[in-house]
Amino acid sequence: MTYISGAITDNPNYKRDFRRAERKLAIQGHEVVNPASIKLPKSATHANYMTVCMAMLSMCDKIYMLEGWSISKGARLELDYARRNGIDIIGVSVRDLIGGLR
Repeated sequence: MTYISGAITDNPNYKRDFRRAERKLAIQGHEVVNPASIKLPKSATHANYMTVCMAMLSMCDKIYMLEGWSISKGARLELDYARRNGIDIIGVSVRDLIGGLR
């Protein structure tokens, strides 16, 4: 399964961005996990969402990093988790990956 990671907070177009990535990956044959499609109660905090997202990511063998991922604290946490747990990273160049971790 392939998890999509990118900026959600402060990104008014996140649903569109994640849907586009989901369609693209599905066409390429990936079984996609889209965290932008989850619905939690309005009282849910960022930490609550991240708990759910990390559980979803833990089921995957790939993570697809959307353009602009490095501005997102959550996406950086997801990328770090992926690196520490041997999850393949796709959708980002090595140069972008190194630059985004600074």
